[in-house]
Amino acid sequence: MSNSNTSPVIMVMAAGAATRFGSAKQLARLPSGCTLVRHAALTAVETGLPVQVVIGAHGELVRAELVGLDIAIVDASEWWRGIGRSIAQGVDALLARGRKPSALLLTLADLPQVTSEDLLKLADLHQQSPDRLLVSGFGDNQGPPCLFPVDCLPALQALEGDDGARGVVKANAARVVAVPLAAAGFDIDKPADLLKMSR
Repeated sequence: MSNSNTSPVIMVMAAGAATRFGSAKQLARLPSGCTLVRHAALTAVETGLPVQVVIGAHGELVRAELVGLDIAIVDASEWWRGIGRSIAQGVDALLARGRKPSALLLTLADLPQVTSEDLLKLADLHQQSPDRLLVSGFGDNQGPPCLFPVDCLPALQALEGDDGARGVVKANAARVVAVPLAAAGFDIDKPADLLKMSR
């Protein structure tokens, strides 16, 4: 993992209980045989940027899927309070390690079509416009992966509940840029979605 404190850090969220999925979604296997959480972590590692994975529900089983990867793993002990709280604990842990990244690139473990090139596209745009908050645009919607400039970290640390980082995006609407990223429009919400994967 890079030791640079000036690059974005990728934070992969994999802490939820995935109640709609019906089982531990992080451990669901793609057609390739790779679990969702390991695939997401590998995709992030391929960028060459520092990577942190936030785990919570099914923690030890999820941790076992990340063995051997050059990443930091954060246990979100209060994951049951919602993804907002898990994000906050992830940022807390990042800063507690003395890291001061230029931005936080937040992505989810259930976006299997997002590639390392997609993540690097956001990182490259951040280098061009460091003050912009970048969100992925797909169809008429926007969502993660999202890149938050460093000055957004206190707001991310204050998150609670299950709304994720939407409130932070809304509060910074004047500097939000939607980056076309069609792959971000496909997420794994239920087991049948795995059958739609072409790879």
